[in-house]
Amino acid sequence: MSFRLQGDGVRLDFDGRRWLVFSWSRRDGVAGGVGGRLYVEPACCLSVAGRLSDHDGSLRLTFRFRPSGVSAGDVVAELVVGADQAEPAWQFTQWFAHTYRVEDVSASWWDDDAEPSAGERERSRDWLGAPVSPATRDLFRSVMARLTVADS
Repeated sequence: MSFRLQGDGVRLDFDGRRWLVFSWSRRDGVAGGVGGRLYVEPACCLSVAGRLSDHDGSLRLTFRFRPSGVSAGDVVAELVVGADQAEPAWQFTQWFAHTYRVEDVSASWWDDDAEPSAGERERSRDWLGAPVSPATRDLFRSVMARLTVADS
């Protein structure tokens, strides 16, 4: 099964065999332009989380990978798709997790108000990829908004 998701400045392509490819751009937010690409083998995926936005119905997918032969240092890739792609994106995520035996598919993250479970916190000792509560996300967004306004 090959699949493509176009997100906000990021595109995810799955060739159905060997690679998940995340492409992003720094110009005009259009994925695939000048920017970069991350090629990851599906078997390296540790977890996939999905959060549905109450505001516009968009879906934020967060993939966490550990490259082969590496004992620490996960890679996290995030993709936000619009409301019109949310359901097919989540169906792909569930299919992908089942096919590649991804042990942690955080279905609880589908609900934006859900707190991370104790098991999710325990498995995510890497602070960069660790799940956070909605209150923490709101605080982070508020701080980043203030910093952005201060830079203007």
